[in-house]
Parts: sequence; structure tokens; C-alpha cells
Amino acid sequence: MKNSLILFLVLVTTPAFAVDPTGVDSCDAFLKRYESCSSELSPRQLHDAQKELLEGAMGMRAAATDPKIRAELSRFCADRFEQMKKSSDIKECMSKP
Repeated sequence: MKNSLILFLVLVTTPAFAVDPTGVDSCDAFLKRYESCSSELSPRQLHDAQKELLEGAMGMRAAATDPKIRAELSRFCADRFEQMKKSSDIKECMSKP
């Protein structure tokens, strides 16, 4: 009962987040899936994932405005997505079609 209450409080007090699009298809797909799959993480991991998502998305949006970096960013996001499908705590969810 106590663990259920703690989990409920964490979920209620953890702000919902929706990552704004970056304008780079591979990055947007990666961030969207990561955001949806992060709900499968433990409360401690969820906090870290939210921080990583928000900071990563902000950096990706900034980098996407530079035409010289945009193609490299697209490859980075695709590679990171594939890595998380193979070796992360949420790899099964990340691998869903």
C-alpha cells in the first residue's frame, strides 16, 4: 500500500511533458517514442529521462536551425534511437513499430 501511494504521488507531482518538435523527422520520432516509453521506467529513472528529454530536445531544436549541422543531427538521432532499441531499460518499448 505504501509503495502504491508513493508511486501515485510521484506520478501526480511529476509534470506531464510533451516535447516540442525539432523539425528533424528522425529526432522527432526518437523523442516521441522515448517520451512515451519513459513511463515504463522507475520513478527515479523517469525523472532523469524527463530531464534528458527536455534538455536534449532543446539542444536538437537549436542545432536543427543550422543547415551545416542538420544532416549530422538527423544521423545522430537515428543512431541513438537504434542504440536504445538494443540496449536500454526500455528497449522493448523503443523497438515497437
